Amino acid sequence: MISTAIRILIGDDHPLVTEGLSTLLSERKHLVIAGKAATGKEVLELVKTVPANVLLLDVNLPDMSGIDICLQSKKLCPELYILGLSNFSERSIILNMLHNGASGYLLKSVSIQEMVNAIEVVASGGIYLSKDAQQLLTHQEVFGPNEKPILTAREKEVLELIIQGLTSPQVATRLHISPLTVESHRKSLMQKFKANNAAVLVRKATEWGFA
Repeated sequence: MISTAIRILIGDDHPLVTEGLSTLLSERKHLVIAGKAATGKEVLELVKTVPANVLLLDVNLPDMSGIDICLQSKKLCPELYILGLSNFSERSIILNMLHNGASGYLLKSVSIQEMVNAIEVVASGGIYLSKDAQQLLTHQEVFGPNEKPILTAREKEVLELIIQGLTSPQVATRLHISPLTVESHRKSLMQKFKANNAAVLVRKATEWGFA
């Protein structure tokens, strides 16, 4: 059970989808709908002004491509996790969303429980793809050869400083974030690289070319 509330933004131009998701997700005590938008411009404004953990993003908004919105949103807020939503699975769109920083991709036909599971996974720093999306991609396309980890922009920044030998308090000072946030990213990095200590993390990161 997630103990800390997950704040969610919804970007979708179909009121039925937006209101339906808002109602169903709000029934979970640990999920909070922080904002809703119907256009790409509105989504980016929300990302700028409303603190949130996860963005549920329709890949086909009327004024902008979800792929472009994803990229711009990650630039505005690197710590925001993005789940792409669509009525269909298209391999090129999924790959482009992941390349631009999305943490997952779901069909709108999934159950509300799977939607909740996906939100929890990405909010914890993981990657979540619906079964339809998984079937379109090879494991290598999602994780890279031999499961090369996919990192968020902030995780890359933290990792670079860890490789340089900085301590968590020093990383926090350099990036202007709290030590607790650094520790959260460090824990996520350890899990993604399957490392049980900083030395192994640095070695594996160097082998994968992150250094």
